[in-house]
Amino acid sequence: MTRATGATEANEANEATEADDDLSPFDIRRWGGLLAWQWAVLLALAVYAPLGLTGYVLTYDMVWVPHLDLQRLELWGLDTALPRAVPSDAVVAALGAVVPAALVQRLVLVGAMVLAAAGATRLTPGWSLPATLTTATFYAWNPFVAERLVLGQWPLLIGYAALPWLIAALRADDGPRWGTATVALAATAMSPAGGLIGLVVGLSSAWGRGAFRLMLTAVLVNAPWVVAGVLHASAAGTDPDSFRAFDAQPEGLLGRWGAVLSLGGIWNRDVVPDSRLLWPTLLLVLVMGVVMVVGLVALSRENRGFLIALAVPAGVALAVVVAGRVVPDQLGRLAADVPGVGLLRDGTRYLAMLAPLEAVALGAGAAELARRVPRPDVRQGVAVLLVLLPIVTLPDLAWGVGGRLDPTTYPPTWERARLTIASGGVEGDILVLPFSAYRQPDWNDDRPVLDPAGRYFDRATVTEDALVVAGPVDRTIIGGEDPRAARLGRILRADTRGGAVDPKRLARAGIGIVVVDTDAPGAKKALREVRRLDEFGRTGPDRRGAELRLYAVDGARTPQVDRLDRWVMIAAWSVAGLALLVGSMSAGRGAVRRRRTVTRRQV
Repeated sequence: MTRATGATEANEANEATEADDDLSPFDIRRWGGLLAWQWAVLLALAVYAPLGLTGYVLTYDMVWVPHLDLQRLELWGLDTALPRAVPSDAVVAALGAVVPAALVQRLVLVGAMVLAAAGATRLTPGWSLPATLTTATFYAWNPFVAERLVLGQWPLLIGYAALPWLIAALRADDGPRWGTATVALAATAMSPAGGLIGLVVGLSSAWGRGAFRLMLTAVLVNAPWVVAGVLHASAAGTDPDSFRAFDAQPEGLLGRWGAVLSLGGIWNRDVVPDSRLLWPTLLLVLVMGVVMVVGLVALSRENRGFLIALAVPAGVALAVVVAGRVVPDQLGRLAADVPGVGLLRDGTRYLAMLAPLEAVALGAGAAELARRVPRPDVRQGVAVLLVLLPIVTLPDLAWGVGGRLDPTTYPPTWERARLTIASGGVEGDILVLPFSAYRQPDWNDDRPVLDPAGRYFDRATVTEDALVVAGPVDRTIIGGEDPRAARLGRILRADTRGGAVDPKRLARAGIGIVVVDTDAPGAKKALREVRRLDEFGRTGPDRRGAELRLYAVDGARTPQVDRLDRWVMIAAWSVAGLALLVGSMSAGRGAVRRRRTVTRRQV
């Protein structure tokens, strides 16, 4: 190797000194990605510390049960309802067959947040560590994560965690890394809405780099819920009032659009963190907004192509939210007639596509502002403050969103009921009464949760799927999407023989067991409805006097699945599984190859 000239050595020394002044002691080139991963883990632990307690987190749509039986048809998209929990429930059931369900829940929740923060660092290669950590912190610690977490939409958060990995894989300098992109797309496909989000984000990043291949891959990994939705197309109509009910809502002084632009504005006001309603939040959000604008200007000069790839999905997200506000009735009528349009009704969940742009803009703005501070000690202080700014803006995301994610345990009566049903020899599916979608059991600290009985037992279980949405003035009932639940609702409302349900009608509907939860509102009415049924089991009252009562319906037969539907769904699951397997193997080989290349260069 030839020796550098004195001038060259001086220039290199000056550049090194300037770099050290600018980045030390936070130089990501010096520390690698280790500190970024450690920071991601620390953020996750700050949020999920309550999960160190025993039990399950039960909140709104997040229903976790000790045993989710793999033979349940709805797991595979073969029941009568729309596949809103396909493939997420099947994944949980498969993991729960080999790992305790409580551990699976903790791995899913903590892992999603760690991967979200760590994935965000993939969008900032070569940046200083403060800028990288600022990006990671905002992406993992924001109102979207907090509100969707309390609402229990963990499959959406898994897809959210996969977005930066997807973008980074498709925008890699050495060309798209299709193995990693396939795995990331499969993660977004854990829910139908997540699958659409992954497709839009992926297309924007893969444009001119293999968009057709991206679309084909997305079709394969989303096949289970797509095919199941096609099989249920006749029941895929959505209540026309749903778009208005799911409209973005204001949050404190931020208003409606301030809440949306800061990744909030969810339709359910009960899940909004308290800090979002305080006046300091407005000031802190404005500060973050200014930093983001600085970052966007810097990105437009330095990497316009990357900025456009992030901005297109962000624009789509805002367009969906605005449409839900401006033309909700038109969208509602369209969703009632066109299958699939109903996926757009909860517009603010598509703000997941806005988050990567804002996270990168905040990190770029932090780097730009730090460079403009002349004194190194002040620069480092500013860098630390910007890293912590998202946390200060939303402090009650910590400790399970202010204690809203404390685990609970099912009363012993539930396990006794499950064992009685499994060993009772009664054929037919289960109907749960009182017939309502959500419960607020006192053993769950009165927190609302989708009726756990819908997943707790060893066979298909029918519960009400109509949703009550509380608005600013009144409450709106959004019609359900399961024709079988609607049919049973009509049977229950028939009010024959003084309010007792007709057993023959239940048997013809395939119901062989009725479970009455005496702890739920409406239990007295439910007990009147089952007076003509034979009781075959009681769990015995718990310490509060509540119990589950079991009633048999004579002559019921379990509904059979059409053979063609079964084979079509087997094919859909097979192609999705094969695509994920091939993508995982390709991603693994690529990671090993890149590691060897780095090792050789270091040697």
